[in-house]
Amino acid sequence: MENNEFEETVKLITKLILTQPQKMIREEDLQNLSKNYNFEKIMSNVYLSLKKVGFEFIKSKLHSDTYYILTSEGKDDTISPSQYGTLALLIAMSKEVDDNLKIKDLKEIFSEVWESDVEFLLKNDYLRNIEDLGAIVVSPLGKALMKNIIQDLDLKNLLDIFTN
Repeated sequence: MENNEFEETVKLITKLILTQPQKMIREEDLQNLSKNYNFEKIMSNVYLSLKKVGFEFIKSKLHSDTYYILTSEGKDDTISPSQYGTLALLIAMSKEVDDNLKIKDLKEIFSEVWESDVEFLLKNDYLRNIEDLGAIVVSPLGKALMKNIIQDLDLKNLLDIFTN
């Protein structure tokens, strides 16, 4: 009986993840849904269920919150190559300079693509505006979008590519 309930909990969480319009969910919410079962075991089974249908479920942090993000292989066709490039530069800058990138500085650096790229990334939650700090941070969704190349993002390498 308990095994059936466990499997039903896994199915419920998997269905919720696949059907919700947002591509990410807070870890705390998932813990609440997993009832009294071992959270890691539940998440392992959810991950395997999603993997079977061609999705990945990755974990990311933003400040003190942990999120799980649903992703799939390949690129998102709603994002232009320029927007991918802008996001890549912002991720590299946040890794090298500061996690909290000052809006004032970014508006100056990205003035040519602010309205077309940065505002699109903000509107679609790939970037977040932290008004208290006057800064922009890369959201877990933005990190997930770049998951296949994020380990290769080095500001110096990106700048070298653009200067050659």
